[in-house]
Amino acid sequence: MTTVKLILLLSLTTFATAFGQAAEIYRLTFSDPTNFSIMNSLSYKKPKTILISNTTRGWDYTVFWNGFVGGETQDQIDVETKTERHESYDPGYLFRDQQMLKAISTAERKSLRKRTLKPMTAKRISLKGVNYRTVSTTSNIKGFYVSTTEPIFTSDGRYAFINLTIFLTGYIEIGGRTFDDFGSVTIVYQKQSNGKWKKFKKYDHLIL
Repeated sequence: MTTVKLILLLSLTTFATAFGQAAEIYRLTFSDPTNFSIMNSLSYKKPKTILISNTTRGWDYTVFWNGFVGGETQDQIDVETKTERHESYDPGYLFRDQQMLKAISTAERKSLRKRTLKPMTAKRISLKGVNYRTVSTTSNIKGFYVSTTEPIFTSDGRYAFINLTIFLTGYIEIGGRTFDDFGSVTIVYQKQSNGKWKKFKKYDHLIL
């Protein structure tokens, strides 16, 4: 086998492995009803079927590390300087938890931030299970629906992260305008010794 063919084969194998792992994280996330318990807040009720936008969205890189790591655009620097976000009161920040701090190094957290600084290209996804499915448009939905990031993995492949934005039609009214933002759910998975993924942490943030 030539060097070029070997490199191509390795590249295809790596891509297939990454794709398979992402698919498994999606399946674990959306097939587990407890991941959507936030929908039962404030006397609302989680729907039987979770409707998911078929287009992914980018990560908020500040959830991994709230400090500059190099590579930020001037706009990103300006926004973070003006808003003065800090982990002590940022509800999306993941590393107030001592178990998370112990599990994932500072270097890896900075790496995750750097990898998500550049807005990811929105990707089409097609997901379907007993209690969930993707939809091509959310404009006609009356009730809950979900937008998801792509899963992101640590450099050593031991942890995976996925973030879900939860929407509820007409949930908030401000100045005569209505907004659907209801909350968010971030889930961290840990790869076990048998190669299977297990939920390690789940963080809910309800917008009040």
